[in-house]
Amino acid sequence: MTLAIAKQDPAELIDRAIADNRLAHALLIHGQNLSQVEGFAYQLAGKLMQIDASDDLEASLIKHPDIFTIRPSKKSRIISVDDMRELIRNVQHSPQQGLRKVAFIFEVDRLNNNAANAFLKTLEEPPLNTNLLLLTTRPHSLLATIRSRCQLFRLPTSALEFDDEQALAWLESYKEWLGDIVDGKPGGKQSVPHYVVGLYALVERFSNVVNELTKTVWKEQSAHLPEDMDDNERIALESRISISIRQDFLAAIESTTEDFARQIMDQAQDPSGKLVESVKALESANSLLRLNMKAETMLESYLLQALRIWSAK
Repeated sequence: MTLAIAKQDPAELIDRAIADNRLAHALLIHGQNLSQVEGFAYQLAGKLMQIDASDDLEASLIKHPDIFTIRPSKKSRIISVDDMRELIRNVQHSPQQGLRKVAFIFEVDRLNNNAANAFLKTLEEPPLNTNLLLLTTRPHSLLATIRSRCQLFRLPTSALEFDDEQALAWLESYKEWLGDIVDGKPGGKQSVPHYVVGLYALVERFSNVVNELTKTVWKEQSAHLPEDMDDNERIALESRISISIRQDFLAAIESTTEDFARQIMDQAQDPSGKLVESVKALESANSLLRLNMKAETMLESYLLQALRIWSAK
């Protein structure tokens, strides 16, 4: 069963499902923005566990004895079968407080095959009064047998706005770079070196901005982590933060490219075709991240394609 989201507030749909007692035991929550997906799942878990949302919700969930989590660990960023079996054992016990348990499976697309197969029986025969929240930005990477056993809940894509000055400056420089290409500036033999130098300057600055944002967010979140969290979990969490920031940044690049295309609509050329090509190139480059390609290499690949697309006559 799929909960479709159009103009309705996702929170209202969840509230209605809970009130009507039709919320499935396993909910696959997915969307393009990882931090948005996780934030929504925290809100849902708070409602299920009747935790006051005015408190530090995430910290309250982490400390709760009937909340269980599993996420990719170590540098491989894989959820192993051993990790999954431990989660399954934990959710089989009776609740220590109240009547309900909630388990988060963060980045569920990172399940290896053995872990996914071990999880199927729990999805088919869930423990009593237990909600399993599967979170991902890549729902189609999951086994069909897992997707079919979950209630699907897709979060709408929201317009992304960075409030970080460095990120905003980068996006403005990117738009100026596109403008120079379309206008043919500075002209003559100087043009190509100008574009290439600008391209690699953008790549370097992109890396710096992501690293600085990751450090800032990690500093804020690490202050609320449980003391017994081991080093592998910390490494995985910091990596997850970096990935989420990169995804947000790529979404902002797509939005900025669309804004740029709208601004040059009055010029002789029709930018709509180039915009489509550019978005496809960005999506293709983004898929390289899933193969563990470095973000800098991914962005370089995209910008080289963008240079070809927007300079074509």
